[in-house]
Amino acid sequence: MYPVVADLGKKKSTYTIIDVARLTRHQKQPHLLIEAFSRIADKFPQWHLEFWGSEPDGKKVYTRELQNLIETKKLNDKITLCGNTNDVLSKYVNADIIVLPSAYEGFGLALAEGMSAGLPGVGFKSCMGVNELIEDGRTGYLVGEGAEELAGGLSRLMENQDLRVKMGKAAHEAMKQYSPEKIWGTWEKILSLAVEGKKIIM
Repeated sequence: MYPVVADLGKKKSTYTIIDVARLTRHQKQPHLLIEAFSRIADKFPQWHLEFWGSEPDGKKVYTRELQNLIETKKLNDKITLCGNTNDVLSKYVNADIIVLPSAYEGFGLALAEGMSAGLPGVGFKSCMGVNELIEDGRTGYLVGEGAEELAGGLSRLMENQDLRVKMGKAAHEAMKQYSPEKIWGTWEKILSLAVEGKKIIM
């Protein structure tokens, strides 16, 4: 759990959607988020989209495709491929919504981190890992496949600051289950039961 959270009730000149992930086409699917944002960018002129992360192994092929897509949509001033950062917490607390448009996940660590910093989340309901972190309608939105559905989920949060505040607080509370104290306590219980040869039921 982070010691600070985003101030979602603050009135700002610009608001930020953040995606923290490697830039990979088939798993993380950032191109779908660009497509989704392009559908609603005109409706929400105060909003910007930031991608934090890079293409694996230093490759730039897909990165260039993403940049070309941004330019084709004429959204250079609204969407930024920011690269890597050593201070991800500052990115979370200065954002307003976290999105993870992945096709599949093990555990959506960046999503959990963003939600623990008080951000409501948006992702695909079909994505394991994401659908275990976001409680639809309470800590964010789980949406159907594709850019259109993703745009719809984003719009509901972008147009309602009070809703973002409410869901952000709920997200922060929900992520407490993954705090170090909870996790280490669970591991200690499992190890103790294993040493004693008892059946482990969690």
